[in-house]
Amino acid sequence: MTRFDPCLIVKRMVVKRETDVAYDETFHKGVNVIRGDNSSGKSTILNFVFFGLGGDLSEGDWSEHALRCDFVWLEVEFNGRAAVLRRRIDARSQSSMEITSGRYDDAVSSPIENWVKYPYSRYKNKESFSQAIFRLLEMPDVAVEGTSSITIHQILRLLYADQLSPIESMFRFEGFDAENLREAVGNLLCGAFDTEIYELQQLRKAREKELSEASAELRSIFKVVGGDESLGLDWVQQKRRSLVGEREELLSDIAEAEEEFYAKKSKERISITAQKSVFRQVQKLQEDLQKTRASIGAVEFEIADSDAFITTLHKRLDSLRDADLARPLVETVHFATCPACYAEVLEEEATLAACHLCKTPLDAERAQDRVVGLVNDISIQIKQSERLQGIRTERLQKLENEYQEIERDWKIKAKELAELHILPTSKVREQIRELHRNLGYIDKSIEDTEQQLRLANRIGSLSARKASLEIQIKDLASRVEGLKHSQTERLRTARKLIEQQTIELLKGDLKRQDSFEDPQHIDFSFAKNSITVDERTYFSASSRVILKTSFLVGFLAAALEDRKFRHPRFLMIDITEDKGMEQERSHNFQQQVVRLSNATDTEHQVILATAMPAPSLDKTLFVGKFSTLTNGTLTLN
Repeated sequence: MTRFDPCLIVKRMVVKRETDVAYDETFHKGVNVIRGDNSSGKSTILNFVFFGLGGDLSEGDWSEHALRCDFVWLEVEFNGRAAVLRRRIDARSQSSMEITSGRYDDAVSSPIENWVKYPYSRYKNKESFSQAIFRLLEMPDVAVEGTSSITIHQILRLLYADQLSPIESMFRFEGFDAENLREAVGNLLCGAFDTEIYELQQLRKAREKELSEASAELRSIFKVVGGDESLGLDWVQQKRRSLVGEREELLSDIAEAEEEFYAKKSKERISITAQKSVFRQVQKLQEDLQKTRASIGAVEFEIADSDAFITTLHKRLDSLRDADLARPLVETVHFATCPACYAEVLEEEATLAACHLCKTPLDAERAQDRVVGLVNDISIQIKQSERLQGIRTERLQKLENEYQEIERDWKIKAKELAELHILPTSKVREQIRELHRNLGYIDKSIEDTEQQLRLANRIGSLSARKASLEIQIKDLASRVEGLKHSQTERLRTARKLIEQQTIELLKGDLKRQDSFEDPQHIDFSFAKNSITVDERTYFSASSRVILKTSFLVGFLAAALEDRKFRHPRFLMIDITEDKGMEQERSHNFQQQVVRLSNATDTEHQVILATAMPAPSLDKTLFVGKFSTLTNGTLTLN
């Protein structure tokens, strides 16, 4: 069969209560029919699938029997690669999920280190299970303006027609349901949400954050020093030059006063204690400079080394995906010579499904399953490495600032030492003491001016950064708008195909609703969560069921025809007998779904629950037993 990605296929579901198995059934591609009397637990099974895949169930959605269970396990194929999902059953929902690669039979005995635990919501340094599942499906992790990012729960709401949601709604019911979020989900599944748009939106958010931080830093500087962005660099530099000039004049006055004092052959004892003290300070600052410079070099080396490591990880991730694509095309490799010692490899009787060189049995499925674990492991390594790079960059910035401070102090002390070498300090008269006091005041003023100079430089840098960021944000917004306009044609194509498929299904309905006999136009709005037929919105209750399920099946059928859809080619229906649906009409709808499934060569899965399966259905489509009130879907002791 042909596979259009993303493609999600449930292969097996196991529900456990402690060590006991309450449910264990395998599923297949195509149509899966779960049969049973009303209130026998069919909806419970579909709810378990929804929850196991990452859906969020409220407390009222759980049956009494379901809450007696502890864990749901799902063996799932994501784009042809197998993984096992495990979630603890919790009435409050939003529980975490554990994921491992491979099949269920291997997962039950898999060591704990082979499982990766993901929370329901993303955190700063921890991705959610929605992000992990989107990565396995190769779907973009989409953020929606004004709300949080799209989750797998939001996707599943458009892939599950459950009994408790209003039949006029396309999406599964949810208390808080933003229109722009529904619109984004629908557009994403139609293939109209370009990955580049998301990347540009994320970049725009990052630039807006940088702009906010730069503005906040400027406000902090102005709060301390006063003024505004007009605090000019030229004014501060002029003030510094003036102070340096005053200092030179003061040093000249000190030199003249001390020369006059020496000319009088003063008997006051001359000391070089101050010279020694300043010399020791200069030595200490030089040592600090060397240590800080060495620390900066070490951090720079770590950053460069980690950059190379992250680049290697990205290449490995790309190579894994390329290898997974190339694997079905490459036959078994045969060696004429040993790759270790170059000796000729003797031909022996071929062993079925074994390595030509070492005779180890080959397991193509296990090799493919390992790709899931490797992709997750490498992606986690990349995220952790990038987080550490951020920490190293902050440390490098701190060390560079520290180096500048030490260098400034060193220059001041070195100049002071040079001056003391020219004319040793001694006990002098009051005039010389006063001159030195003035010198200290001037030095402090120069030091303050140095700080103002750094602030002025920083203000200039921040102001330039703000201007640059504002230009970048404006440019990014313009590019996003341009890409959104370019997606209009894609959305138009997808909507037209969904409309055509839905019309065909409505035409195939029994003649119970005149609007469905020859509809000309189907309009639907993801944002408004509504469907109209030839601008009509009122239908009988059973006809609303047919309209909703026909739309969802038509959406799936369109995705099976056009690979540009990002629909996972997966659907669950639990409302075939709702709202007074007559048996003959339900049977007809089931047959339409099976005919549509059999007519396509594209991989897909439909899980359909019914209390009255059509007699014409092939028994191979049935999953599990026909459940009853006394013999329900769950086996609980």
